[in-house]
Amino acid sequence: MRFLLVVLASFILSGCATKVTSLKNDKDKISTEGTGYLLIGVETNRDLKSIRISGPTNILLSSLDLRQGSNFILVDISAGEYVIEKVELNNYWRVKMEDEEYWNINILPGKVNYVGHLNIASNGFWQVSYHTELVNKSSYALEFMEEKFPKILTKRKMYYGGPGTDTFFNFVEEH
Repeated sequence: MRFLLVVLASFILSGCATKVTSLKNDKDKISTEGTGYLLIGVETNRDLKSIRISGPTNILLSSLDLRQGSNFILVDISAGEYVIEKVELNNYWRVKMEDEEYWNINILPGKVNYVGHLNIASNGFWQVSYHTELVNKSSYALEFMEEKFPKILTKRKMYYGGPGTDTFFNFVEEH
C-alpha cells in the first residue's frame, strides 16, 4: 500500500507544470547563470488553452498568450533540453505531439533562444482536423526582438534552439 502511494505521489508531482506568461517589459530578468530566454512564435486560427513544454522545468504557456492570430511569447526558464509535449485546444481536445525529434528544443543559458513558430491550423466544422508544425522564421524573431525588446537584445545574443540547424543569427551578428 505504501509503495502504491509513493508511486502515485511521484506520478502526480512529475505531471505538474509551472504556468508562465510572456514578458511584457523590456527589462532583463535573467539573474542566474543557468537561465535563458525561450522565444517561441505561435500562429493559429483559433484561441488555445495551453501549450505544455517538459524539460528541466515543466512549463505551461497559458491562454493569456495563446490568442488567435500570430504572436511571440518570451519567457525566462532554466537552460536545458525541452520537448513541446502537447497543445490543449480547450477543456476537451488536445493535440499530442508525435515524432518527438521534431518537437525537441534547446535553451542555452544567457541567450535569447528562438525555437521556431508553432503553427496550429484547424480545418472543418463538424469533423475538425488539425495541422501542427514547428517552422523556423528566424528573421521574424529578430525583427520582433528589435522592435519589442531592444534592451534585452543589446545584452543577450540570439540562438536558434529549434529542430534542425540555422546559422542566421550568427550571420547577422558577423555583418
